[in-house]
This record gives sequence, C-alpha cells and structure tokens, in this order.
Amino acid sequence: MEPTKVIHLSESDCWAVDYLVRHTWKDDEGPGTVGKGLLLKVFSMLKEFEAGCKSPTLPLALTERECWCIDFNIRHDLNMGHEPVGKRLLLQVFGLVLEFNNERTTERELRHTALWPPRPANQSDQTNIEDSSSR
Repeated sequence: MEPTKVIHLSESDCWAVDYLVRHTWKDDEGPGTVGKGLLLKVFSMLKEFEAGCKSPTLPLALTERECWCIDFNIRHDLNMGHEPVGKRLLLQVFGLVLEFNNERTTERELRHTALWPPRPANQSDQTNIEDSSSR
C-alpha cells in the first residue's frame, strides 16, 4: 500500500476532481490505474456532502500518484460556477507533493550517514565485548 497524506476538500473541489479526472481512469486494475481509485474516494465525499454534511470541507487521503494525477488534470484557473477552485486545490496538492519529495530526500540522505539504519545502543557495546574477549 502506498503512503498517503491528507488534504481537505470542499464540495466544489470534489466536483472539480470528478469533472476533470473522470476521463483518466482505465478499466484494468494495473499499476497505472490512478484515476479510478481517486474517483471512488471523491464519490464517497460527494455522497457525504449530498447527505447534508455540515462541515465545509472533508479530509481526503492521497497517494503521491493521485497528487500527480490531480496536478495533471486540474488547471490553476479552473472555476466551478463562480468559485475559483483550481488554484486553491493545486496549492494543497503542491504541498503534499513537496512533503513526499522531502521525505524521500531525507531518507536518502540519512541512508548515507552512520545514523541509518539506527543501531540499538547496546549493539556497539556488544561489539566491544566480543572484540576484547577474542584477545
């Protein structure tokens, strides 16, 4: 399962994703299928709003691939009715993409140091004991 991060979408944001991502999903269940899973998440949010949800936004957990799918399909100048949603939605997605990238970069850098993977404190002590007993 891919890691996810959460953003909060309004009903207009959800309709924008539905409208512009709808054509990207495929019938197959292969690794390239991103749009269908994203749409299923958005459908459930739209049902919540239709059921009378009092909250102006709802949380949506996105994978990095779903973030890139939204980035590819949503234009910054998109309006739903008279509400500008494109820029607002994209800025949230950009934040998530940057978080995913920062985590990947940090993990890669940590692997190049002696701190990764972290060793238990007693492991270095055990090594010293074994070295002294072999003398």
